Formats: sequence, structure tokens, C-alpha cells
Amino acid sequence: MAANTEGIVPDESPRISGVWVAGGLLLLGAAFTLVLWLYTEVHTGPFRDLRDAIHSEFPRSVPQVEGGQKKMHKGTPRILRITLQVHSDPREDDQLVTGMIDRLVSLSEEHHGLGGYDVLDVYLVWFRPEQKAVSRHEQREVRQLVEAGLVTPASD
Repeated sequence: MAANTEGIVPDESPRISGVWVAGGLLLLGAAFTLVLWLYTEVHTGPFRDLRDAIHSEFPRSVPQVEGGQKKMHKGTPRILRITLQVHSDPREDDQLVTGMIDRLVSLSEEHHGLGGYDVLDVYLVWFRPEQKAVSRHEQREVRQLVEAGLVTPASD
């Protein structure tokens, strides 16, 4: 039996070599990596000295520091937010937490400056094995820290 090939049109669409596809994917991955690195550098770069100082003072705390004001809401307060991992329940020992907050205030003032912010937010998080995390949120008004002499006011 002979096959009827009269109505079949050969595919003449342009083809791209697999080498070009693989190279393009590698280039795309490198571009995304560069964009992510630049974003992270710009977003966290100003806080690197403070983060390193907190890490030196509180080892194994995995500090995360971010700050600023929400771009969409210009009337919102400028916040410096510090998140630390702790290794016991932060809700139990108020004196220990107060001491940590006081030390974070002095480190923040020394390594970054608090005068340009309205609020210092501190989150202490305890990751318990096989259970939900326990956290404690403490807030300090920078205006009150300036009045107490702990922070130098921002020079506008």
C-alpha cells in the first residue's frame, strides 16, 4: 500500500537551535539574578553596618533590619524595624527584653542613626520546635528617645 503524500505540506517555519535556546535561558537567569542582587543591595545596603553590629552583639539572632516609609502613604511614620530570633520565650522576662531593646537603641543610634525615624519597631521571635512561633512586638517612639537623650535628633 502506497502512502498518499500529495496534500502534506512540509513544515518550513524558522527553527532555533537548542544551543541558542539554552544560551538564552542562561542569559535570562543571569539577568534575573543580577536584578535580584541589585534590589537586595539597594534595599538592605544602608542597614548592613547595623545588622552586623546586632549580629556581633546577639549571636545566632539572625537580625533583619529594614526601614523607611511606605511610598504610597506619605503621611505614615518613618519606621526602623528590627527582627531578631531569640532562643527562649520573649513574653516571659520583661527585664531581659527591656535590656535588649535598650541595647538595640544604642546600636541603632551608633551604627545607623535613629534621628531620621519616627518609630523603632522591634520584633523578637522564638521558633519552637514542632510548634508555632512565639513573638513579641515592642515599639519605641524616637521622639521620646530624643527627649531622654538617648538619640541625637535629625538635622533637617
